[in-house]
Amino acid sequence: MGIASDLVILIVAGLLGGMIARLLRQPLLLGYIIAGVLVGPHTGGVTVTDVHDIELLAEIGVALLLFTLGIEFSINELKPVRHVALIGTPLQIVLTMLVGYGTGTLMGWDTGLSIWFGAFISLSSTMVVLKTLESRGLIGTLSSRVMLGMLVVQDLAIVPMLIIMPQLGSEEFGLDDLGMAGLKTFLFLAAMFLLGTRIIPRIMKIVAGWNSREMFMLTCSAIGLGIGYATHMLGLSFAFGAFVAGMVLSESRYAYQALSDILPLRDIFSMVFFASVGMLIDPMYVWHNLPVIILLSCSILVGKGIVFGAVSWIFRYRNVIPLALGLGMFQVGELSFLLLQQGADSGSFPSQYFPLFMGTGILTMLLTPFAASLTEPIYSFLRSHREEDPLQTVNIPEEGLEGHVVILGFGRFGSYVAGALAGVGVPHMVVELNSNKVELAAEKGECVIYGDAAQEIVLEAAGITKASSVLMTIPSIHGSTAVIENIRRIAPNVPVTALSRNPEHLDVLNSLGVRHIIMPEFETGLEMVRHTLFLLSLPPAEIQNVMDSMRRERYTTDVELSHPKYAQLSRLSRAAESIALNWVTIKDGAEIVGKSLAGSRIRTVTGVSVTGVLRGEDFELNPKGDYRFEPGDIVGVLGGKDNIRQFKIFAGEKDS
Repeated sequence: MGIASDLVILIVAGLLGGMIARLLRQPLLLGYIIAGVLVGPHTGGVTVTDVHDIELLAEIGVALLLFTLGIEFSINELKPVRHVALIGTPLQIVLTMLVGYGTGTLMGWDTGLSIWFGAFISLSSTMVVLKTLESRGLIGTLSSRVMLGMLVVQDLAIVPMLIIMPQLGSEEFGLDDLGMAGLKTFLFLAAMFLLGTRIIPRIMKIVAGWNSREMFMLTCSAIGLGIGYATHMLGLSFAFGAFVAGMVLSESRYAYQALSDILPLRDIFSMVFFASVGMLIDPMYVWHNLPVIILLSCSILVGKGIVFGAVSWIFRYRNVIPLALGLGMFQVGELSFLLLQQGADSGSFPSQYFPLFMGTGILTMLLTPFAASLTEPIYSFLRSHREEDPLQTVNIPEEGLEGHVVILGFGRFGSYVAGALAGVGVPHMVVELNSNKVELAAEKGECVIYGDAAQEIVLEAAGITKASSVLMTIPSIHGSTAVIENIRRIAPNVPVTALSRNPEHLDVLNSLGVRHIIMPEFETGLEMVRHTLFLLSLPPAEIQNVMDSMRRERYTTDVELSHPKYAQLSRLSRAAESIALNWVTIKDGAEIVGKSLAGSRIRTVTGVSVTGVLRGEDFELNPKGDYRFEPGDIVGVLGGKDNIRQFKIFAGEKDS
């Protein structure tokens, strides 16, 4: 069967490798690489017969990977951390390449190989970083936003690196060739601007009008791969053209549909690419050079970690952020494998070192979750062995505040709350650890304390004992634990409202005695449910019952159920919720029309209490006994579900 049988072997091996990686909670690409090792020419058993043909197919995976990367790219993601992302990331890449070059020199490698090692380790893994952040519940923190901003720029940096690095080993390649490559790139981008603004949108509109998903996916694939091939014919990178095509398509209204249609195809060919990378690795070579691989991995951890920490420090990110970046982004990225493959194909990178570099890159990926988990313990240790940070306060009155709200964190949620409180004149104070956000809050006239809310001196400066409540927007489980413990020790009676990112965080907050917890993603989904039910014309009381039931299921934890006091509070809450306030319209011809409140004997017959009546523009609160009902009156009644149902019949509505 030739290449068909090789593809079958590769797909089945990729499936098994992916399943194993999933069970071990590792990135799927590691499973694909290991699958390629097992079916490659360096191992026994079932083996792919023609590695070269698989490598040619893998180029399609590379192009589709960069094509979807271009579609997903958004400049808006860089705005909150644009300075460290746009300026700091190129600086980090250069410094990391110098670290790699120095490491290669110490290893006795020549200049070209040392430069390749520096380029190889300069990028980090988006997939590994995202997986690690999600598993630790840190998505949404300032450190995670810095990481993601830098990763986006790193993904962009792969494009010029794919153009330049494979040419470094060519004896004919010089400044003239580099200038010619730059000129070709400029002309290509100019042509793509014209094509992307005038021609591609019209083509996509016509194809979309056919309502054929098959033709739509084929058109998107042809655009990405066709433009990539055009750049290849110009002597530029196939992957670069695909990336630019994706960026052009991302500006159209069809970008999301194109991405959803291309993703399955991309994932299959990406698996082929990573498996083809694995087929180049000789396991015996890795085993015999394991000490060198471990040494190189440790040098990457230390050198690259210091670079990330230093760059974040230069851009005024303090406290835990430099440590989080150093321990979370030191690994080698998946796009580095792509760069290495391109170098091996062009002959500029010596292929005998391919297994050594690959083994080192995979080991750094495997070490990332463990290294990242050490961030909090190391930071806590360092903080306990240093002097207290000097307090910096802005806009705080000399006499202090009393009865105010303390907002811990001036991120998205904290700034929203601060703005709302300012609008209604409620005194409040912000505690923020990031100097950039402190400046932003100060510009808005907020009372701000620059400091770590986990330190008692900071909480005391915020007047926590005189506060009416505390709003905590800290998403980190470890960070919020330290803050809550200090608040309970200093001001045990102050109510705390906290944000929770996941069920694990919710359980921790409940165990610490926090009763007012909000999960932003859940509340957003709940509001969508409420709006949907409203559009379906369900009664407001029934909609509220659905909302209350969903909240109870989400926010009731094992901690509440295991403590008698919390169980009693839950029963009281359910009892209160069973008494619903409903608004019922009096129909023409209803039994109570023309009767007084006392004469209709509403309370005796139905068991509800009338709390108010809306008649036209007038509202009567707690009407007296001689108040007479008229058709069209909207009556607010309080009672249980059965009582409300009885009153609706009384008011002329059918029994629903």
